[in-house]
Amino acid sequence: MIETTVIGSYPVTLDGAKYAKAYFEDGKSNAPEESIRQAVSKQVEAGIDIVSDGQTRGNFVNIFARNFRGALIQSRPIVIGELEYGKPATVDDLRLVRKLIPKKTKLKGIITGPYTMARNSENRHYGSVKELAFAYAEGLAKEASALDAVVDYIQVDEPYFSVDYPEYGRELTEKVFGTVKAPRMLHVCGDVSKVFSRLVEYKVDFLEHEFAANPGLWDALKGVDYKQRLGVGVVRSDDNKVEPVEEIASRMRTALKRLPAERLLFNPDCGLRNLDPDKAYAKLKNMVKARDMVGRL
Repeated sequence: MIETTVIGSYPVTLDGAKYAKAYFEDGKSNAPEESIRQAVSKQVEAGIDIVSDGQTRGNFVNIFARNFRGALIQSRPIVIGELEYGKPATVDDLRLVRKLIPKKTKLKGIITGPYTMARNSENRHYGSVKELAFAYAEGLAKEASALDAVVDYIQVDEPYFSVDYPEYGRELTEKVFGTVKAPRMLHVCGDVSKVFSRLVEYKVDFLEHEFAANPGLWDALKGVDYKQRLGVGVVRSDDNKVEPVEEIASRMRTALKRLPAERLLFNPDCGLRNLDPDKAYAKLKNMVKARDMVGRL
């Protein structure tokens, strides 16, 4: 079967009063671990082949920025000095996930890309966005190296590439991946029509894009020679409406007309964090059902 995956974040619901009480009674709270367990269990129950940790510890920028000395974390990072990366941000969480999932289920580690990190930070130290982005890249490469021993895939997220593509984007991304041996995934959401021909030059194994909300991307791919496998977004991440199985299957059939099954991967357009938890689960469940209808290799 063509494999299914998630892009990253997943919505969870925890009893805040319960965990606050536990914290104030004994100074401990397992809320972060419980949120990961909940996100992972829902992905597994839905039948997803390649799961994530759900990125439940916070937004996808601050999860990593808080591990950089030289950055203060408020609503967004404020860079006040030379960035120096501390211990890995997500490795322990992914070790936990590995223990939770069935042996047949695969695991991806997710790193927010350095350009998106830089564009979402208040820069009070470096002379340019470029300098800041490369400083982030140097630290994130350590995260990727640590993840390489734990996960089956490593994904770099660069949503900003569809909004403001830097000429040094490839150099940044490949600096993060470094000597990673796991298959490499690059996710760029939004309309990548204008930059897709640049992204195919990257030394990555998968390109993952937002096809459900942007079906016109198929036109952008025409005439572009690329060797990577394609992660095709087949359910929307910006709409609580749960697409019927047949609607998702139709999107999958469109993909199968363009590429052979062995070069495809099916996923949501983006992270599901902003959706109602029940809707997010239903979308994943229907995506797997649609794959089972059409996605045999």
